Amino acid sequence: MSVLFKICVSLMSLALLAGCDSGGGSKDGNNNANGKPSVKNRINWSSIPSKYNPSIEDVEFRVDGYEKINVNVFGFDDDVEVVYSKDLRADSGLLRIYRVWAKSASWGSVNERPNGTTLDLIGNGSYSCSIATSNREIVQLEGGCYVRIQVFMPAGAEIEVYNVNKLMTKRFFAIKTDVMLEQLDRASRDEDKFAVIETYLASYRGLKKKPEMQAVQLGDVVSEFPFSEGKFKALRLLHATVVDRENLSKMIEDRFSYFDRAEARRIVGI
Repeated sequence: MSVLFKICVSLMSLALLAGCDSGGGSKDGNNNANGKPSVKNRINWSSIPSKYNPSIEDVEFRVDGYEKINVNVFGFDDDVEVVYSKDLRADSGLLRIYRVWAKSASWGSVNERPNGTTLDLIGNGSYSCSIATSNREIVQLEGGCYVRIQVFMPAGAEIEVYNVNKLMTKRFFAIKTDVMLEQLDRASRDEDKFAVIETYLASYRGLKKKPEMQAVQLGDVVSEFPFSEGKFKALRLLHATVVDRENLSKMIEDRFSYFDRAEARRIVGI
């Protein structure tokens, strides 16, 4: 197997808000909820030589009152999994970080940052890592490196866990419309914006619910697209979610050009 070489340097890592969607959480140390390997080349922790100073750091946190746990430990995403444990209290969680180092290391710290119903677990300080691996073994190391992160959650907890913006568990809560609008505003390309919309709609389908938008909010969405094609596509995707349909006509007047209004009205059926 070819050698993988990675260099990572980060100062004052900041949390990224959750937005992207992916598959379910892991059942055990090697498989995710679908029974597939969690990572392609997981390092064999038990065979790491003592010269690389393997150690484990545990960070406890409380989960009661939160809908989401958002982990961003210096952007590490190489080998991260969620493990449900019957040994944890219903209000407690545990972040377990597997570390190695050679020559020197700077780990910084992991801090809790409550943000409404989301708990951000953030790496702060400095982190510098250079590592090469082959066949699940470390073949070169300089600095301090994370090699695995596990997020332990209470068995049966209906709390979404994210790592660097990636959903690691089953989705338990649909994406709120105002959150979708914020994500849409941050996206730069049309394909990224449509991915935000599709994820928003999928979050409701997965829970067998229907999103509800105001006509003015739909107007904000279509205004994100500079060309008629994008505006029409967004309108087709979202107009059925509008609850105040009596305001659709005014929205079209405000947000579409004179030449596009007839097609916009045809799409929404007015």
